[in-house]
Amino acid sequence: MERLWFSITDEFGLWSQISFEFEARLPLRNLIWKGGITQTAQFVSQLNAHVVVNEPAPEDATSLLHIYLVALNDSESDTRKAEVRARAKAWSIRQKSPWLIVLVTNSEPPTQGPKFLNMRTTLLDRLRSDIGRKDSDHVVHLQHKQVESWNALFLAIRDQTVQGLEARTSVLGDEIRRMDANRMLPGWNYCKFFVTKERLADLYAALELWDAALAQYDELEAVYEQLPQVQSAWFTEFGASDDFTDLLNVHKKPYRQQLARNTITQFDFCVYLCGQQLRLLVEMKRYAEVVQRAQRLIDGLGAKMHNVSPMFRAAWTYSTCMNVVEICEGVQLAQDDATVRVLAVAKAEFLASARRQLDVLGTMCGRLPAGYLKRSNTRELTQDSESRASEPNLEPISNPVLAEALASDARFDQVYVRTCEQATQYYLDSGRKRFAQVMQGDIAQLHICRERWANAIRVLRPLIPETGDLNVMDVHLAEQQAVCERRLGHTTTCLLLVQRLISSARFLDSSAQSSYANMLEELAHEVPVSQYSTVLFRVGDIAVDYDSTSIAVNIHVQSDVPAALDVQRVEAVLVAGDNDAQQLEIVIDAHNVTLEPGSTRVALTTDSVSCAGRFEVQSVHIFVGNVEFRIPVSNANYRRFVRLNAHPAAPIIELRACANSLVVNIQPLVPIDSMRLWVHDAQSQSVFDDQCMVPEGYRVEDEALVVEAVESSASVEIGLARNPASGSITVYAEYAVDGDLRMLLDTDDIEFAMPVVLTARKLSTHTLLVRAQCSALAPVRVLELCVCDVSIEPVARFLQYGESATTVCEAEGDKAAISVRFTMLMDAVRMCVYELVAKAASALKLDAHTRYVQRVVLAHVRRTIDAQATVCESRLVCEPVPTLMCGRDVSRLLSALLVVGAHINLDSGPVHTHHTTLSVQSLPIVRVTVSASQLCTVYEETPFVVRVQALCGKRLRVSLVSSQCMVAGAATQQVTIAQDAESMGSCELRFGLVPLVVGFVPVPEIICHEGGLDDQCEWTRVPTQVTSSPSLCVVQNKSVPVVCSVSVVR
Repeated sequence: MERLWFSITDEFGLWSQISFEFEARLPLRNLIWKGGITQTAQFVSQLNAHVVVNEPAPEDATSLLHIYLVALNDSESDTRKAEVRARAKAWSIRQKSPWLIVLVTNSEPPTQGPKFLNMRTTLLDRLRSDIGRKDSDHVVHLQHKQVESWNALFLAIRDQTVQGLEARTSVLGDEIRRMDANRMLPGWNYCKFFVTKERLADLYAALELWDAALAQYDELEAVYEQLPQVQSAWFTEFGASDDFTDLLNVHKKPYRQQLARNTITQFDFCVYLCGQQLRLLVEMKRYAEVVQRAQRLIDGLGAKMHNVSPMFRAAWTYSTCMNVVEICEGVQLAQDDATVRVLAVAKAEFLASARRQLDVLGTMCGRLPAGYLKRSNTRELTQDSESRASEPNLEPISNPVLAEALASDARFDQVYVRTCEQATQYYLDSGRKRFAQVMQGDIAQLHICRERWANAIRVLRPLIPETGDLNVMDVHLAEQQAVCERRLGHTTTCLLLVQRLISSARFLDSSAQSSYANMLEELAHEVPVSQYSTVLFRVGDIAVDYDSTSIAVNIHVQSDVPAALDVQRVEAVLVAGDNDAQQLEIVIDAHNVTLEPGSTRVALTTDSVSCAGRFEVQSVHIFVGNVEFRIPVSNANYRRFVRLNAHPAAPIIELRACANSLVVNIQPLVPIDSMRLWVHDAQSQSVFDDQCMVPEGYRVEDEALVVEAVESSASVEIGLARNPASGSITVYAEYAVDGDLRMLLDTDDIEFAMPVVLTARKLSTHTLLVRAQCSALAPVRVLELCVCDVSIEPVARFLQYGESATTVCEAEGDKAAISVRFTMLMDAVRMCVYELVAKAASALKLDAHTRYVQRVVLAHVRRTIDAQATVCESRLVCEPVPTLMCGRDVSRLLSALLVVGAHINLDSGPVHTHHTTLSVQSLPIVRVTVSASQLCTVYEETPFVVRVQALCGKRLRVSLVSSQCMVAGAATQQVTIAQDAESMGSCELRFGLVPLVVGFVPVPEIICHEGGLDDQCEWTRVPTQVTSSPSLCVVQNKSVPVVCSVSVVR
């Protein structure tokens, strides 16, 4: 940029007196001038100019104004005055640029006006007359102690400066127009045209008219591009000799002198022209255009470097890209500025380009390991690089950083990694995460080639997503990490990576797929024993083989491993589902299986665990070496079930709860050597303990019932020390058949609670009231009730839940021995259902499904039975049995069943007996129920009804006692229970209550006395039970005045 100067000539030593005030008024501000080719008025906010005193201005500077300082006084002689005026006139004649003569006086202004005016007029006019009338405005007077005089001086300086700039601009504009008009004539020189036009651009730049200055350089560039002959006629050669670029340093070389002498090279010219444009764009803060023009320079010069060595081209490109990044990093912008993202993208791209040049230079100089470059964007450049890498003398590089990097592997790696890390950061700032991954992958690639495995892993681990599918870029990174993990012996992590790579095999070629399949099997034997969830295997169709002699489930395993895989064991975990409250789990497996790529059918069998029912396939486990691959099959949204029959050799175990006992029926299908049986209730508590009473030949050990050899059906009744929790119970048995130990798991619904509840209450000294109440959901029929060895007539009907039968009998003492014999409707229903299913299965030859279907149908009938209708009609009344979600054979069997409406023998169930000894409770002789209006008014009578219930023939006297109510009339009334009532009779007594207070008032206390029928009898107070005693809500009576008591404070 051209600098502007004020050149001051001081022959009289005046500058020291006025320098401080003079420089304080610089720079000049708010200038308006009509310059440029368009001659339009332009506003200059400030004009920065330097001051030089008694010295010539620098060569690259423009003198805005020449100032001559003169000192004259009236006291001096005329000869002296004439000499000074002559020297000033001679100086003015020598000046070609704008000039100004300043007459400086030191004296204070005179107090009398005429004297001051005479002095000023005399000296100033004589000096102006010596200079000439036409230049009289070039002579000004300065009294440096007066502010007005200084303002007048700088007003003259502003006018002369503006006039000088306008004149200079006009001259340059005329010269440019003349040269541009002669552009097509022979002898026209582009370099001279460039120098002339650049002088005008410098003038605009000095005035901070950046747009006008940039327009001049853009026009010069357009002329250069439009005239191809210019590029060969006015430039000596291409001349690429300096690979160290500093675009904003336009004084790095004597570019202007070379242009003036036509000795500049085409390479230096392009760099200089771009540097001037970038300098102006930076001043205008048009940073996006800065990076665009810099990229255009790199692409344009790179395309012209046909005869330049690849090493120089790569070094210059690297230096230029890094220089542009430095320019952009020096920019200060607000974080919310949209240009921040643009610059981040540009810096990342320039750094990526610089990294590619490092690839070329590193290969040519032998700093990159062999085989490192495998990317297509550098392959073409490295073809020529490999041929030149064998040359003994490589070209010297002037960039000190690059030269140092190419001198050693360690320094080269530092520069390479730093460049990639900077590019990564800028890619992340611009939101280009995938490009950042590429840069990080290049860093890891270099570490791998240098065998720095741990450094490579630290770079790669954050780049690969922990979950989800891998894309093609993730696969490349995962391959690199797998190599590092294997080299460091991290077999567990390497195994996880290999699994993910195999699952993304579509991005791998056939050789890589086969290699990773073999690596998977090798790693499975090397890792410690562990379990993994995997996506390499999936479960397809699941089917049960009912024709097998053991439990057999065929599972189709879909393998994504591209090669055959030898598996030590495949097992499936089945869990009892549907209505089972307890989770029963069985495991079926197969050994030494080979999983082929694609689908493989695996037959899973077991002989040790057997239970009939519907099971959910929870998971499948594949064991390879020390690794267990877990495949989830069912989840909250999708569940898969299979229906298993009982094992052909498994015994049939049925449980039936009796009063304080449990009956175990064991029906072996084959002889059993021994058996241990565990039973757990709905709360997972063991039913058997050491206090249980077992028959001879059986025993309880470790909460298990021990049964010796069983060859035929056996029934064992065990007395229980406690009442287990009702609901779903779990049956677990270990039994031996021919020396082989097997296991059995099963569940059933057992109601341990006594279905009939007995209570006894004393009515009198020799009379008991015995009640039998049904506490089961299913109806119960009482066949016989015996109290103290005296049988009472049975109840002829079934009792529903909550219903009871009451009888009065003669008994003495505080305890009574009571026994009851009863039958349950559900026992008859179970026997009916079992018979129906057995007949239908036998007719359809589906006996293998009998036990399963019996349990399914019985559970359905229990849920949907209409007990009352079934009892009345002696037929099963329930909803039809559904056949959905069942196998084909089971559906056939269920469809053939005619459960609804089937005849049922209500007396076919077993008879249950319950013995107990009860403590007899004293029954209140009199029961009283009161009723009254809950809302009443104070001081007004309200009815109060007392209903008395007692044994027949009793004579009672009922009295009311209350402190908050008054009884209207008699407070005591007598009553005799009617003789024609049944066991107990009742009557009503009416009283009138008058509340005495407002609020909630309790009902009066009721006291009953018993007496004989004779009027002269003695009255004895008897126990009274009040079954209802509501409080009275008493409100204010408006007809009665309110009396208030007020405390008086003296």
